[in-house]
Amino acid sequence: MDVLTSYAIAADCLAALANLATRSVDLIYLDPPFNTNARRATRDATYADAFGSAADYIAYMRPRVEQMRRVLTPDGSLFFHCDWRMSHHVRLMLDEIFLPSPSGRGVGGEGEKCTGRFVNEIIWHYGLGASKARRHLLTKHDVIFWYANGPDYTFNLIREEPTKAMLAKYRHTDADGNRYMMSYGRRYTMKGGKPLDDVWDIPAIAPTSAERAGYPTQKPLALLRRIIQLASNEGDLVLDPFCGSGTTLVAAQQLGRRWIGVDANPQAVAIATDRLGLH
Repeated sequence: MDVLTSYAIAADCLAALANLATRSVDLIYLDPPFNTNARRATRDATYADAFGSAADYIAYMRPRVEQMRRVLTPDGSLFFHCDWRMSHHVRLMLDEIFLPSPSGRGVGGEGEKCTGRFVNEIIWHYGLGASKARRHLLTKHDVIFWYANGPDYTFNLIREEPTKAMLAKYRHTDADGNRYMMSYGRRYTMKGGKPLDDVWDIPAIAPTSAERAGYPTQKPLALLRRIIQLASNEGDLVLDPFCGSGTTLVAAQQLGRRWIGVDANPQAVAIATDRLGLH
């Protein structure tokens, strides 16, 4: 199926993916159930997150991720969001699905023969939640695995905001407003803050935040905006096969990307379409 416009549908993503053309999607972000063996609920939406064993969870995810790789463009990427429960099992599955080219040449060079087209393990450190821990450390982060579909994947360098120390170092300003420093008679222009690393300190959404849309596992808009800016370009197609409250879709629309949202829970799709002004 050719994608002409953005849309959200209530369906199992395995069936929805089967209707998408091969190599038609530029970026996939998925935040599937974490296998918490609990029922997640808010006033507006509920869903069960229980698969039992890790083997059952991977058996559910594998055919869906295989279809996701099929629909990715050669320069596309997949970001798989999980936590400590299933992350080690997910990483092994992704290594198997995102096998390198037969030559062994690709994103990771020769090392890719072992790790597939792995790009980064991103740690999202969020701070809020999980405030009680009696005999273990507080769990304050999730894991997002970044896999590319080919060696020439889309990558847009993102720099953090300059620190006070950097601003003090580059204390001169030219006529165009560019900050610079002089050292041994040479001029060095500040390009921005340091390049983004793989540990992201982005606050979780506070219970009283206006950003709350009524879905139990809603992720902050800042997190999805960063991923979309990092690994796609304006006009690209972004897919979220477990779209939940629609944060990925909102971020994609704000950044000038096309989008597809899929979720098996009709309550989730209703919340997402309401956020996007679709009725």
